Amino acid sequence: GAVLSFSCRNSCQAWCQIINVSESRSPFLTSMEGTGNETNWSISMPSGSKYHLYIGLALAIGSSIFIGSSFILKKKGLLKLANRGLTRAGQGGYSYLKEWLWWAGLLS
Repeated sequence: GAVLSFSCRNSCQAWCQIINVSESRSPFLTSMEGTGNETNWSISMPSGSKYHLYIGLALAIGSSIFIGSSFILKKKGLLKLANRGLTRAGQGGYSYLKEWLWWAGLLS
């Protein structure tokens, strides 16, 4: 368990403890320079990593929009039924199954 100190560009410092060392090198680590007290690491990102970042970000935003809109549509359908005075689902009613807005929320 060696402990390494890393200096960041924005003048913060991080400590890292090495627990298990293997023979293979990380594809992100390209070079290491340093003296006994300070080590500078050069890290390179794979060429497609920005593309994957944008894809992941778009998927995360898209899924949160679909989940949120699904919840809102189902809630509006249930509120519409409550305004009509029909038996609520919590009281054993199944009238929400006849509401198209609830089904739209469920399927979205």
